[in-house]
Amino acid sequence: MLDSLFGNSSFSAMTEALNASTLRQQVIANNLANVNTPGYKRQSVQFESALDAALKQRAGGVYAVPQQSISAIKPTVVTDNSTSMRTDGNNVDPEVENADLAINTIKYETLVQSVTNYFQDLKTAVLGR
Repeated sequence: MLDSLFGNSSFSAMTEALNASTLRQQVIANNLANVNTPGYKRQSVQFESALDAALKQRAGGVYAVPQQSISAIKPTVVTDNSTSMRTDGNNVDPEVENADLAINTIKYETLVQSVTNYFQDLKTAVLGR
């Protein structure tokens, strides 16, 4: 019974997105901590494009993604070796990192609110109020 409450694709997508957002926060903090480290290459987290691709698999015009495919989508950390901001090889731009941090914070707070609403809806369904 719990699988039917917590195992649906919406809940899986929200929890995996929260995991990705948490990892992204750690990666951005690491980038900012290494802003003056010679040779350091910035890292980023890729997740949303894989989730979007999985959600776009339609069956009959309705999103029909099995839970396993959503929970199998994991965030990945990638290193940007293609650019260098400075002569020492470091490519971290603090302004970009701070903007990414602000965007990630908003996404995280939105996801937390969505999960809270999901549980509130379950509570309402169970208690009838």
